[in-house]
Amino acid sequence: MKLYYMTGAGSLASHIALEWAGAAYETVRMTRSRLQAPDFVALNPMGTVPVLVHGGLCLTESVAILAYVADRHPDAMLWGGDADRTGRAETLQWLAFMNSEVHKAFGPIFYPERYRFGEAGAAAVESVARSLVRRLLARLEHRMADRVWLSGDRSIADAYLFVMLRWALTTKIGLAQFPRLAACLRRLHEDRGVRAALAVEEGLGAIAADARGLAREAEGLAGALAAEIVGSVEYREGEGVPQEIRRGAVELAVGAADVVISWSDEQYRGQAAMPVELFRRYVSDGAIRV
Repeated sequence: MKLYYMTGAGSLASHIALEWAGAAYETVRMTRSRLQAPDFVALNPMGTVPVLVHGGLCLTESVAILAYVADRHPDAMLWGGDADRTGRAETLQWLAFMNSEVHKAFGPIFYPERYRFGEAGAAAVESVARSLVRRLLARLEHRMADRVWLSGDRSIADAYLFVMLRWALTTKIGLAQFPRLAACLRRLHEDRGVRAALAVEEGLGAIAADARGLAREAEGLAGALAAEIVGSVEYREGEGVPQEIRRGAVELAVGAADVVISWSDEQYRGQAAMPVELFRRYVSDGAIRV
């Protein structure tokens, strides 16, 4: 199998599912500019990822790819622990909800200029979209009451959920109002398959981890540094509630008093600032690797 993916995109769900299935596969990293290359458009005329090629089969939609991976690897039990009609139906229900509701709701946040209508500016469009995402996250928060996975045991729906929750942190919507979802995201970040997929997509293995030594020398740092958020790291904007930075690759700009943490992918760029003393504490505790 060959998976075409793009960092920050929904293709991460398919990547995770392939890891969970124990499938033999290879990956092709795409950039936004390469999505319109003739050879890729020949595979997917829509110019989007994910695309999964397996022999003569070419699949271009996340739900189809996830279902195909689950069906091809029944021993991985990615239909919620079993493949009976109930487990499969519940998993498909939440896949559909993520794909048609939650995923779609992020569109105006990633690309507000595409959704302008009449006199409504991009900022107004994005604000409405953020409110909608929070309402959809509230439904998922309710679903996670007294359960660990969306449907039975771990399923392909949870791989999709991981991406949606990570987007909530990436776009600074946050999960402070949704403690069950926040706990779910932290748990999934510790999953071996999730870590393996992120390592490929973000090159996390290339980041050095001499964290404690850095904590003692933080005052001497200058310029931009590559780092990885591996634990719970919070920031606060103004008088707002603390928000968590999404785990993964980031860039640091260390000043005399503050550290600016920036994250970006093919869809979104964000940043947060914190005092140097707080940054040093996170590094010393191992939550930030530099």
